Amino acid sequence: MRIEIAVGLIGLGGAVVGALAAFLGVVYQQRHQARLMERERRAALSQVAVDALLTDLEELRRHAWVRPDEERLDPAWTDWSAETGVILARLSLATLRLPHPELREMIQAAGVYGFGNEDALQEAVGLRAGRPLMAAVCGEAQKCLGYYLRGESIPATIFLSAAHDLYRQSITPR
Repeated sequence: MRIEIAVGLIGLGGAVVGALAAFLGVVYQQRHQARLMERERRAALSQVAVDALLTDLEELRRHAWVRPDEERLDPAWTDWSAETGVILARLSLATLRLPHPELREMIQAAGVYGFGNEDALQEAVGLRAGRPLMAAVCGEAQKCLGYYLRGESIPATIFLSAAHDLYRQSITPR
């Protein structure tokens, strides 16, 4: 009878080990599936953010070309400036969902120094052409987003990099 007990204990041990392995497999699979779903959710949010950014940057680029002359007391300037603020607010909110930290900061810099503080950017790049400079900053940001969407490394830029450098200088504690 002792052999039957040993065989029974071995069988019971095998069943316990098999049940434990099955349980651990299910737990691993659930965790793996949860991570995959989270990655997919983040990728979807990122795609929506990039689409919104591309659209808002294009609107901002077109908006730059209708900028009124430098008469800041002119009602046309006030209207243009208010509309710019609305576009920049949408751009800023969409930027928050962008997972690439450097690209996110570059686009934030474009909003700050490409529109609203463009005099500092004009001085930094040595160019005194407001409308073309604003449009160029938006175009470079769109180009960088396109590279990001394709999974390529972000290219070097001229005006966007200058805005980014100014932005970093402004947020760095002294």
